[in-house]
Amino acid sequence: MDDLLYKGHFKGLDIAFTYVVATKAVNESVVRHDCDPAGAHILGRATAAGLLAAALLPEQRRLNACWKYEGGLKTVVVDAGNDGTVRSLISPNHLHEFEDAHEALYGNEGQLQVITTEKGGIVNSGTTPIALHDVVNDLAYHYSISDQVETGMSVMIGFDADPEKPVALCQGWMIQALPNTDLERFDRIRNHMGGHGFRELLGHESAAESYFEQIAQVLVGNEQDYEGVHMDVCPTPEYRCTCSREKMAAVLRSIPIPDRMTIVKKNEPLGISCQFCNKRYELSIPECIAAWNEKIQG
Repeated sequence: MDDLLYKGHFKGLDIAFTYVVATKAVNESVVRHDCDPAGAHILGRATAAGLLAAALLPEQRRLNACWKYEGGLKTVVVDAGNDGTVRSLISPNHLHEFEDAHEALYGNEGQLQVITTEKGGIVNSGTTPIALHDVVNDLAYHYSISDQVETGMSVMIGFDADPEKPVALCQGWMIQALPNTDLERFDRIRNHMGGHGFRELLGHESAAESYFEQIAQVLVGNEQDYEGVHMDVCPTPEYRCTCSREKMAAVLRSIPIPDRMTIVKKNEPLGISCQFCNKRYELSIPECIAAWNEKIQG
């Protein structure tokens, strides 16, 4: 299945949805960060969840979600745009020693910060305590609590033994209650996300043109008033990092003044790697000094 991203609503039910197949985009992130299977499972599902949420944003807006946990897993960050672009990271990237112990992996309680930006400026932000021990469910919980919009999310990921393309399939759904939604009906549909039939379909790929409609029907079930799906095709998901030499200047400006003096005395190019894509930038001493002076002038 090719990567794709849809958004729309279930006609007659006042429920919005997004649907994503993000196998290639997720594979790019997993390979770039050299994740072991446990790390790849978490990073992949978080990446797809970010794409699902960002698809509902207005044009030119981006979502930055940062999960912080107290167990072996420390941080997951996903930066996704309404245009289908996404980048993500996980720390640490190897988590196999914790994969059979959820509490050891996630700790007792974590924190999720979600920031929406437009052209670099913050539009809104919110932080939610999280304790569901699952990045996808924690994001859905954030929207239900922080934004007070009832939300359900489900993302499935599968793997192959190919080290260059370890992700065999990654696809997911997100539903949100619109203002006139019958919340009892919404809860019934959300519960279908945990059902065997829905998860079975989400865990497999199909070339059938009706596969999307088939999954949607299993998700909705036999709810009365359901009149089908209104769907818009969104930009294809794409792993794309927005790092640049200019943006590395912001990293330089975070270096304490005593450390800056040490860097200048060494008189050697300073290497900085992007945390998202691992691209390395070599910045000359004059470039470093220019970046530091820019902060003083600002």
